[in-house]
Amino acid sequence: MSRTIQAVVFDFDGLIVDTETPEYLAWQTVYGQQGWTFPLASWLRNVGRNDRPFDPLGRFREADSPMRPEEAEAAWDEHHALLEERYLTPLPGVVRLLADLRRHDFRCAVASSSRLTRVRHLLEVLGLGDRFDAVACGDEVPHAKPAPDVYRLAAGRLGVAPAACVALEDSEPGVRAAKAAGMRCMAVPSPLTRGMDFSAADGIVDSLLGVTIAGLTGPGGRTEARR
Repeated sequence: MSRTIQAVVFDFDGLIVDTETPEYLAWQTVYGQQGWTFPLASWLRNVGRNDRPFDPLGRFREADSPMRPEEAEAAWDEHHALLEERYLTPLPGVVRLLADLRRHDFRCAVASSSRLTRVRHLLEVLGLGDRFDAVACGDEVPHAKPAPDVYRLAAGRLGVAPAACVALEDSEPGVRAAKAAGMRCMAVPSPLTRGMDFSAADGIVDSLLGVTIAGLTGPGGRTEARR
């Protein structure tokens, strides 16, 4: 069945900017200072979600922990602040793709599991605050990804039916959320998420450098966006 793609909805963390690597590396450092290994597989359970099924402070609540949870959190904050500065730049392909979409009059939105104030602040820091027609975030909806709530909210704010949107996602929960919302979805795995199951996606590319308008609209779509 043919349909017209009118909008592109971007995930934020790990897709527009790599916020996930500094978060992971900061926890890895804090754990390593205690002689522990930070479990990447457990951490990946949090990626793409805001309900945080894995609590990295849980180990510090155990009786044999040499550090209290609040001390561990403070140490993480310190390491993360130093690391984050190195990563606060749009990921390869983001700026070019947004410019291409604007030239072809596609509407664009962000659908993130993160807090609205955080996402809006980081978009401004990245110089992308005016590139999106709408922003929808995890603290605005009842259910986190992989539930479809945040994608439905983004589509509503764009004034575009979910079936006329294509999503870009770097995580399995995000892909599942977009598909549950009724959108097509292209997976763009990050270095941390490459081992996730992206079988539900309509396509997979290595980075946004490999994303084109023709690829987003795909078979049955077309490159004329709603004006």
